[in-house]
Amino acid sequence: MIRSNLIRRTGIAKFKRALDAYALRQRVTAENVANVQTPDYKSRKVIFEENLQKARAGSVTMTPVPNPPRAIPIVPPQQRFVQLRNDDSGYFNGTNDVNLETEMTDLTRTAMAYNLVAKMTRGTFDLLRSAIAGRIK
Repeated sequence: MIRSNLIRRTGIAKFKRALDAYALRQRVTAENVANVQTPDYKSRKVIFEENLQKARAGSVTMTPVPNPPRAIPIVPPQQRFVQLRNDDSGYFNGTNDVNLETEMTDLTRTAMAYNLVAKMTRGTFDLLRSAIAGRIK
């Protein structure tokens, strides 16, 4: 129980979800790049930040479902902020809809974002380690 509260309060669970989302985006974008010459291939895109912004603004809400009397309590499902969908940009390279310049830019942006979140996660663990050891940097 203490571990669960500590993870929730420090934001480590959010960092994990962000790292998972960025890793998925890297895989999907790499798949798009690998299929740049595959006829009729439909490129895909991972949507993450837009949904996160909507959730912060409060436009994504979950309605609680009451448990029936004498039921075993269940944990509400996590909101899914990550979506995988076909890219509908309308671009056509003569073979399919993969825009290599856009994909390479996405790879770079995603790598930078992943590294930032990884550093933030490391910083959180460093602070926890210092707190446990009883020293503050």
